[in-house]
Amino acid sequence: MANNGRYFKDEIFVEKLSQHIRQVRNTHAQTQENLIDNVHLTIGNYETGDKIPTLMSVLKICKHYKISVREFFDVDLFDYPPKQ
Repeated sequence: MANNGRYFKDEIFVEKLSQHIRQVRNTHAQTQENLIDNVHLTIGNYETGDKIPTLMSVLKICKHYKISVREFFDVDLFDYPPKQ
């Protein structure tokens, strides 16, 4: 976990989130450009982990693909962090 004084960044979670956004987009056979045109978000930066999407950005992606936020996060990929 990185901490720059303003906020911390959990690199593992960011990577999982990046992968999942890419996976959802690929499942719907869309290019980054197409998704960007429709949701007006920096999808490329989200998929590389350079930027972390807000919950409102995740909501826009979910609305675009007509999936619930629960569906978006309810995958084994997000069984993180491990319970202690």
